[in-house]
Parts: sequence; C-alpha cells; structure tokens
Amino acid sequence: MLNKRSIVAWVMALLVTFLASCASPTPPPTYSDAQLQKIELSAAGIQGLRDRMGELKSLIKKEDWVNVRTFIHGPLGDLRSKTTYLTQSLLLPKDKTPVLDAAKQVFGDLQDIDVAAAEGNKKQAISEYKEAVADFDTFLGLVPKIK
Repeated sequence: MLNKRSIVAWVMALLVTFLASCASPTPPPTYSDAQLQKIELSAAGIQGLRDRMGELKSLIKKEDWVNVRTFIHGPLGDLRSKTTYLTQSLLLPKDKTPVLDAAKQVFGDLQDIDVAAAEGNKKQAISEYKEAVADFDTFLGLVPKIK
C-alpha cells in the first residue's frame, strides 16, 4: 500500500508539471519605439550616402579616376563606421548577421570600383557601380523600420 507522502509527492509533481506546461513562452525580443527611432536616425545618415552614389556614377562616366578614388575614400569613407555602429549597437542579434553581410557586399563593391579606377577600367567600374547600388539598396531594405 502506498504511503501518504508518496501520494502527495506524485500529486505535487503532476501539479508542477501541469502549471509549467500552461505557462506562456517568453516572446522573442522586439524593438521599442525609441530603438526604432535611433535605427531610423542612423539609417538616414547611411541613406544620405546612398543618395550621393549618383555623384560617383558621373565621375566614373567622365573617367575622372582620381576623384572616383577620392570620393570612395572621402565621403563614402564614413560608410563603414556608420554601418558598424548601426549593426553592432542598435540591431538585435537576430538581425545583425544579414545586415552586416549586406554591408560587407557594399564594401567589397566599392573596393572593386577603387581597383577598377586605379586601372582606368571604365567598363569594370560601371559594372561594379551597378552592383554597389543594388547591394546598398539591399542593405537599406534589411534595416528595421518604424511601421
């Protein structure tokens, strides 16, 4: 015959199991409105650099290689620090990797434009410019926005 302590222990174990299974899971982390505003402010600075990509295109078309390289290392030189701040300081861990990967694609494209400019290769520079613009747009599309 079962003793009273073992019955009470079984009832308590069943009760704890039942209560634990009824608990709702913790929701995944989301952005607060304040965080989204900081992200949008940071993204606006990056968007400003994206808006200046037309200047780079005109320099490439003119084959003004010195100014192409100067533009990449000058005004667009802030791009790396701005994207790093955005991805490392403002984004949730689940969003960091795709945004960071897209930023790396843009940096690679700009580096390829720089190499093409150093070689005076207009065709390659235009091709890399098109890729840079597409990757830039991909990057900006991955950044969370206020709904």
